[in-house]
Amino acid sequence: MNMGIEPFLVATSVHLICAQRLTRRICADCKVEDEVGPQVLIDAGYTPEEVKTTKVYKGVGCATCGNKGYKGRVGLYEVLEITDELRELILVGASALELKRKAIDQGMISLRRSGLIKVKAGQTTLEEVIRETVL
Repeated sequence: MNMGIEPFLVATSVHLICAQRLTRRICADCKVEDEVGPQVLIDAGYTPEEVKTTKVYKGVGCATCGNKGYKGRVGLYEVLEITDELRELILVGASALELKRKAIDQGMISLRRSGLIKVKAGQTTLEEVIRETVL
Protein backbone atom coordinates (compact mmCIF):
# COMPACT_ATOMS: atom_id res chain seq x y z
CA MET A 1 0.00 0.00 0.00
CA ASN A 2 3.01 2.27 0.55
CA MET A 3 3.76 1.74 -3.14
CA GLY A 4 0.36 3.09 -4.18
CA ILE A 5 -1.48 -0.23 -4.50
CA GLU A 6 -5.11 0.00 -3.46
CA PRO A 7 -5.99 -1.75 -0.17
CA PHE A 8 -8.74 -3.83 -1.79
CA LEU A 9 -6.19 -5.27 -4.25
CA VAL A 10 -3.84 -6.22 -1.41
CA ALA A 11 -6.66 -7.71 0.66
CA THR A 12 -7.95 -9.87 -2.17
CA SER A 13 -4.62 -10.85 -3.76
CA VAL A 14 -2.42 -11.72 -0.78
CA HIS A 15 -3.11 -15.02 0.97
CA LEU A 16 0.04 -15.57 2.98
CA ILE A 17 3.18 -13.63 3.95
CA CYS A 18 6.32 -15.38 5.16
CA ALA A 19 9.44 -13.88 6.72
CA GLN A 20 12.57 -15.81 7.56
CA ARG A 21 15.96 -15.24 9.15
CA LEU A 22 18.87 -17.62 9.48
CA THR A 23 20.76 -17.87 12.75
CA ARG A 24 23.84 -19.86 13.58
CA ARG A 25 23.22 -23.30 15.11
CA ILE A 26 25.04 -24.20 18.33
CA CYS A 27 27.67 -26.88 17.77
CA ALA A 28 26.35 -30.15 19.19
CA ASP A 29 29.84 -31.32 20.18
CA CYS A 30 30.67 -28.41 22.50
CA LYS A 31 27.24 -27.21 23.67
CA VAL A 32 27.08 -26.27 27.35
CA GLU A 33 24.47 -24.57 29.49
CA ASP A 34 24.86 -20.78 29.70
CA GLU A 35 24.07 -18.82 32.84
CA VAL A 36 21.66 -16.03 31.91
CA GLY A 37 19.80 -13.92 34.44
CA PRO A 38 16.01 -14.09 34.60
CA GLN A 39 15.62 -10.40 33.75
CA VAL A 40 17.64 -10.87 30.54
CA LEU A 41 15.24 -13.63 29.47
CA ILE A 42 12.21 -11.49 30.30
CA ASP A 43 13.69 -8.55 28.38
CA ALA A 44 14.22 -10.86 25.39
CA GLY A 45 10.53 -11.80 25.34
CA TYR A 46 10.03 -14.80 27.62
CA THR A 47 7.19 -14.69 30.13
CA PRO A 48 8.06 -15.00 33.85
CA GLU A 49 6.52 -18.49 33.81
CA GLU A 50 8.70 -19.54 30.86
CA VAL A 51 11.83 -18.22 32.56
CA LYS A 52 11.44 -20.82 35.32
CA THR A 53 11.78 -23.71 32.84
CA THR A 54 14.07 -22.21 30.19
CA LYS A 55 17.66 -23.35 29.87
CA VAL A 56 19.94 -21.40 27.54
CA TYR A 57 22.93 -22.96 25.82
CA LYS A 58 26.07 -21.81 24.05
CA GLY A 59 28.97 -23.43 22.24
CA VAL A 60 32.40 -23.12 23.84
CA GLY A 61 34.37 -24.05 20.73
CA CYS A 62 35.96 -27.32 19.63
CA ALA A 63 37.71 -28.93 16.66
CA THR A 64 34.36 -29.76 15.03
CA CYS A 65 33.24 -26.13 14.79
CA GLY A 66 36.68 -24.55 14.38
CA ASN A 67 36.52 -23.12 17.93
CA LYS A 68 33.55 -20.91 17.02
CA GLY A 69 30.81 -22.62 19.03
CA TYR A 70 28.52 -22.71 16.00
CA LYS A 71 28.10 -25.27 13.22
CA GLY A 72 25.39 -24.82 10.62
CA ARG A 73 22.29 -22.66 10.48
CA VAL A 74 18.75 -22.82 11.78
CA GLY A 75 15.80 -20.90 10.35
CA LEU A 76 13.42 -18.60 12.17
CA TYR A 77 10.06 -18.21 10.47
CA GLU A 78 7.06 -15.90 10.74
CA VAL A 79 4.04 -16.94 8.67
CA LEU A 80 1.07 -14.59 8.38
CA GLU A 81 -2.05 -16.11 6.90
CA ILE A 82 -4.49 -13.45 5.71
CA THR A 83 -7.76 -14.34 7.44
CA ASP A 84 -11.10 -12.64 6.89
CA GLU A 85 -10.54 -10.46 9.98
CA LEU A 86 -7.12 -9.35 8.74
CA ARG A 87 -8.58 -8.73 5.28
CA GLU A 88 -11.14 -6.38 6.85
CA LEU A 89 -8.40 -4.50 8.72
CA ILE A 90 -6.43 -4.11 5.48
CA LEU A 91 -9.51 -2.73 3.72
CA VAL A 92 -10.06 -0.07 6.38
CA GLY A 93 -6.38 0.96 6.25
CA ALA A 94 -5.12 -0.46 9.55
CA SER A 95 -1.47 0.09 10.41
CA ALA A 96 1.14 -2.66 10.21
CA LEU A 97 1.29 -2.73 14.00
CA GLU A 98 -2.47 -3.28 14.27
CA LEU A 99 -2.27 -6.07 11.71
CA LYS A 100 0.60 -7.74 13.57
CA ARG A 101 -1.21 -7.55 16.91
CA LYS A 102 -4.34 -9.09 15.42
CA ALA A 103 -2.32 -11.84 13.71
CA ILE A 104 -0.55 -12.70 16.99
CA ASP A 105 -3.94 -12.78 18.74
CA GLN A 106 -5.01 -15.29 16.07
CA GLY A 107 -1.99 -17.51 16.73
CA MET A 108 0.76 -16.25 14.46
CA ILE A 109 4.26 -16.91 15.79
CA SER A 110 6.51 -13.88 15.32
CA LEU A 111 10.16 -14.12 14.28
CA ARG A 112 11.24 -13.32 17.84
CA ARG A 113 8.93 -15.96 19.33
CA SER A 114 10.18 -18.50 16.76
CA GLY A 115 13.73 -17.69 17.86
CA LEU A 116 12.89 -17.98 21.54
CA ILE A 117 11.41 -21.42 20.89
CA LYS A 118 14.66 -22.45 19.17
CA VAL A 119 16.72 -21.06 22.08
CA LYS A 120 14.64 -23.08 24.55
CA ALA A 121 15.17 -26.18 22.38
CA GLY A 122 18.94 -25.61 22.53
CA GLN A 123 19.34 -25.04 18.78
CA THR A 124 20.66 -21.46 18.82
CA THR A 125 21.78 -18.81 21.29
CA LEU A 126 19.84 -15.93 22.77
CA GLU A 127 22.39 -13.51 21.31
CA GLU A 128 21.73 -14.80 17.78
CA VAL A 129 17.98 -14.37 18.17
CA ILE A 130 18.27 -10.86 19.58
CA ARG A 131 20.67 -9.90 16.78
CA GLU A 132 18.36 -11.18 14.02
CA THR A 133 14.93 -10.16 15.28
CA VAL A 134 13.08 -7.21 16.76
CA LEU A 135 10.83 -7.39 19.80
